[in-house]
Amino acid sequence: MPYSPNNPTFTPPTLTETYIPTSASDLESNPNKIAIITNSFDATGVTLASDQIIRPNGGVISGTNINLNDAYIEEVAQQAFSPSATFTAVYDKSRVYIELFGATSGDSTDDSDAIDATINNCEFATATLNGRYVKNKPSNYTRNGLFSCDMNGAEIEITSTANFNLTQVSTDYVFDFTNTSIEFYNGEFDGNDLYGRLFFLHGQKDVYFDNVHVHNLYCPSPIRAIAFRFSVSVDSDGFETSTFTDCIINNVHADGNGNYNDTDGVSKGWWYSLSDFSTSTNFSVYHSGNVVYNITGEDAEALYAIGGAGILHNGNFELDNEDYRNCTRRATKFCVSNVTLKNSYIEEMDDSLFVNSQQVGTMVDFFSTIQDEYIYNINVFNNTIKGKDNNDTHYQLVSFTDVDGVDFYNNNVEMFYVENYGGIRLGSGTSFYTGNLKNINIHDNTFKNCGVEMLTYYTPKDQIQITDNDFNYAYTSPNWGSNQAVLRTTRTSGVKGNINFKRNTIFINTGSSSSFFNGLIYSSGAEIINTIIESNTITYSNNSPGRPFGYLMGDFGNTNLINDNTIVGANGTDAIVIDGSDKSVVIQNSYGDNSTPITVEGVSPINRPIITLNGSTPVEITQGGTYTELGATWTDTEDGTGNATVGGDTVDTSIVGTYIVTYNHTDTDSNAAVQVTRTVNVVANNVPEPIPGVGNIGITPNVLYII
Repeated sequence: MPYSPNNPTFTPPTLTETYIPTSASDLESNPNKIAIITNSFDATGVTLASDQIIRPNGGVISGTNINLNDAYIEEVAQQAFSPSATFTAVYDKSRVYIELFGATSGDSTDDSDAIDATINNCEFATATLNGRYVKNKPSNYTRNGLFSCDMNGAEIEITSTANFNLTQVSTDYVFDFTNTSIEFYNGEFDGNDLYGRLFFLHGQKDVYFDNVHVHNLYCPSPIRAIAFRFSVSVDSDGFETSTFTDCIINNVHADGNGNYNDTDGVSKGWWYSLSDFSTSTNFSVYHSGNVVYNITGEDAEALYAIGGAGILHNGNFELDNEDYRNCTRRATKFCVSNVTLKNSYIEEMDDSLFVNSQQVGTMVDFFSTIQDEYIYNINVFNNTIKGKDNNDTHYQLVSFTDVDGVDFYNNNVEMFYVENYGGIRLGSGTSFYTGNLKNINIHDNTFKNCGVEMLTYYTPKDQIQITDNDFNYAYTSPNWGSNQAVLRTTRTSGVKGNINFKRNTIFINTGSSSSFFNGLIYSSGAEIINTIIESNTITYSNNSPGRPFGYLMGDFGNTNLINDNTIVGANGTDAIVIDGSDKSVVIQNSYGDNSTPITVEGVSPINRPIITLNGSTPVEITQGGTYTELGATWTDTEDGTGNATVGGDTVDTSIVGTYIVTYNHTDTDSNAAVQVTRTVNVVANNVPEPIPGVGNIGITPNVLYII
């Protein structure tokens, strides 16, 4: 959810009488006056007289434990306190300038002490309009409460690394906030390609950044370059919100050592490391309108979030209208549940940044880091996710591994060339992961030069739905890659499948070369099972390939169904080649050009009867209602038509539940039709229980009867 920054609510007193204090005792004895700070003196332990206004005017008050006693500090860009001064309570009556504690805009002097004093002593701060400040020291802030800074167009820059640790992996952040909720907006942070660890955030309730530009962060090996790092114990810290809107993060780089799987070369725009989850966890991370580019290194990502796998909770990440480009490992890595990514533009890196294949992960990656546990509820819609124009795409664009609940729709998934990678990857190539997938729905997307790929560790727990998508391929390079198809696995063994691939439209412009394209489905040797390919259209232009529907180097048996498909621009005869021993895939009502039935090379087609439901599925009936069996009809080219045999569950409308009714038929040649089912849901009638002492309540639309 959007977040609004806080502002002071105190109304200053209307005072006209002024005085110029020369010592701390003057501050103690002049209530209801304006103190013009022209002189310098120590005020350790002093309590100011009531109802004063402090007007900075070149003097400097030093000392510790100064009790302002609700005095109001005027909002002017002049010093009034030493950077070593401390207050007895956090000041919150006005938005003070960081000049109040001695910062100077526009010179080369280190302003770290003045910035630290402002953060430690004041709730609200600002800076000189479009000013420039230097911060060359790491700082840790541990107070409770809020620090809110309207940077007023100012820049804070690093000009020296002399005070930073350049050997330890993850210490010495420029701003390290523990417990303090923070707000920064309308400003800029520049690392000047000298240093790269900017914000470390842990223990706070709220974080807010708006219209902030972070750039030119750099760290030598082995340390990390990170713009914003979170380490949050969600429940115990009381974490509620993290909001980033209209920010820019660019040119973040960490040197590495050539090993892409160790702690060197780590660079991130945002790194959320979350722990301490429960089923009652509730927080909101909201990113909108941010632009991130040139995040480079051996493990470089615009956004990385991890924590909470295996727990159904209410914490959520929402990314809306984001723009991420040129991140050399991934754009996003989500190892968290409840993610919404929408209306965003994500583009892979330029060829000039590619070193080798070890460098690259899937560009938009969703997976669990806890073995045999899911992350849940991933919603991705209205995005453009693509390789860069006129450049290679170096790995898969989107992946899902160990996820329960994906709704991926209305996205443009694009590669400039046809490559050896999928637009969407299902499962993992790494043995740590099981590839468990459940409730996966990929629909109404447009794919260009890419499709869907099943990897080595791939364990669907139910049917994966790939429906109503457009897949478009165009020959744009000397090589199509190896053995292309819309739905494919390059695994040479094992079992893949469990996919409903329905109502998709496929256009393939083969150009002058079609030898590597295999139509809708390809396997390098893995057995394909339980896959329904139904009501799809494949259209070829220029040339038709030798295997226009599919090439299976492994088994493709009768648990698979090809039904109501059409090939345009190629014949259906021998459109499928199967090298495996089991070639018994069920094919019905599917044709190529000239009404040629789609067949498997070397296999005589089987004319099976086709069963059609009478009525619809699913059917919903109120408990106690009546279920009328409408049946199903079979048609056969030789036997004619008839009523299918009804089987499966007996529907008992007195018991709430889901019932599966089956319909079967075998023709006179012993050819069995593909079983058709109807789902019948018996639902509770929702009649309210009687209220003791009142009687029964009957409800009809817009009327309440007390009987």
